[in-house]
Amino acid sequence: MTGHEVRAEVELECVTMEIGGWSFSPIGLGDSSVVFSLGVANDIRFDKGVIERFSCQVHAFDPTPRWVEWIRTQETPPQFHFHPFAIAGNDGTLRMFPRIPKKGKRSSSMLTLVDEGAGSDIAIEAPVRRVPTIMTELGTDRIDILKMDIEAAEYEVIDDLLDSGVLAYQILVEFHHRFKSVPTEKTKSVIKKLRAAGYRIFHISEKYREFSFIHEPTFRKHLP
Repeated sequence: MTGHEVRAEVELECVTMEIGGWSFSPIGLGDSSVVFSLGVANDIRFDKGVIERFSCQVHAFDPTPRWVEWIRTQETPPQFHFHPFAIAGNDGTLRMFPRIPKKGKRSSSMLTLVDEGAGSDIAIEAPVRRVPTIMTELGTDRIDILKMDIEAAEYEVIDDLLDSGVLAYQILVEFHHRFKSVPTEKTKSVIKKLRAAGYRIFHISEKYREFSFIHEPTFRKHLP
């Protein structure tokens, strides 16, 4: 996937920092900030790093049984809160498929909403929640950083957020248009929707998969 095919570019310059491979802006963040980390697997460097830097609350989500068990073995700070379910555009359960590794093995620990060749016989039913539902359950009316690496579920999650009027201050997302079943047009479309809602791109990874968006009106309010 090339930048020309996605037709996206950095639209706003701001101070940034990187933790665990994710780029975000520290402007406006502090110990009262709320971070949602969707899809963590066995890598919580971002989550622990943000807590160390800002002493903020981080809610992490992942339904994969292997990673649920792995998280339980880790030493995590009190500000880290793990929830063993997936995030999607509905509440309930979803059928999810193990991802096929590049070397051709039949199963993988990662779960995705799209069947890339694993086969329905090894699909699992995973509990899922909408982000607005989680916010109500946690009693929070804000998200300062919403980080997503959720294997092609990001499109429906972003649609649901915008339809619900939930405007996270920053959205860090890995788009999965590299999947055969995910057309480039889906990424183009969701970027257009985010722009219309006031978001601007301030970082794009070299592979054009990880994008960092900031809600410009909120960003301007944080400037001196």
